Amino acid sequence: MTSAPSLRHINPQKHCSFVIKEGPFDLHTSWHYHTELELMFFRKGKVSAMMGNSFTEFGEGELVLLGRDFPHVIFEHSDSSKQKYHDPEGVVVQFRRDFAGKEFFQIPEMTKIATLLSKAENGLHFGAGATTKVIPYINGISKRNSVRQLLDLLEVLMLLSEEKPLRVLATKAQYNRSELDEHRMQLVKEYIYKNFRNKIKLSEVADLVSMTETSFCRYYKKLTLKSMTQTLNEIRVSYACELLQKQHASVTEACYQSGFTSPTFFSRVFKKIVGMPPSAYKSYEGKSLVRW
Repeated sequence: MTSAPSLRHINPQKHCSFVIKEGPFDLHTSWHYHTELELMFFRKGKVSAMMGNSFTEFGEGELVLLGRDFPHVIFEHSDSSKQKYHDPEGVVVQFRRDFAGKEFFQIPEMTKIATLLSKAENGLHFGAGATTKVIPYINGISKRNSVRQLLDLLEVLMLLSEEKPLRVLATKAQYNRSELDEHRMQLVKEYIYKNFRNKIKLSEVADLVSMTETSFCRYYKKLTLKSMTQTLNEIRVSYACELLQKQHASVTEACYQSGFTSPTFFSRVFKKIVGMPPSAYKSYEGKSLVRW
């Protein structure tokens, strides 16, 4: 992988400080990086990977922690056609360095974890011994309520911070980054978050980055693995969750104030993303949310 990695934009949600994905790995992504750190637990199967400037393989029970802007890609294992493996699956947690607050990891109690996150700049690889300790906290994390997820993530980071010695994945600290991708996605992100409560035309967003609508759709899907419509729906539902939970808005008010124009469509999209209809979410005490 000698070409510059592309920027992968991770869409944040207003009510989520980090993103959890649990299930089959996507083995068709491109060589990429993102500003979030990434914790990746390999639960079943085997994969091949490029991590920084190193080619490697991962199997069941292994875990990696990748720092921000660390280029990586996982793909089908080279022996998959010769041997029968489980379909690769596991848990991925993506989080910003300041996900718990800008100064949280600066307090004395967090010194070890802060050091761990800094050492992850070149990627860290943990074997079976370490993962045995964290499995109770990381397996099934996507199905727990949001407070439990936060506590379990911190528990995982604490346990990993106590592991010695740490195995580094790559030896090269600096990599070629796509400044054009970063500039384009920053423009798109700012525009979407400023205007998501209004009708957004695809042509307007494409014009921001000097592309045709067709080219922009392909480009955006490559960098985010989502369509613009999916992104808008997620952001709007996230904002609706805040209206329902914190501002005690009615379902109808949350629908229109978050940018949806049809209560029926709003309810259908909301249930698909959150896992329950907005009326149930409004009265649900646990606020257990599905991550996407």
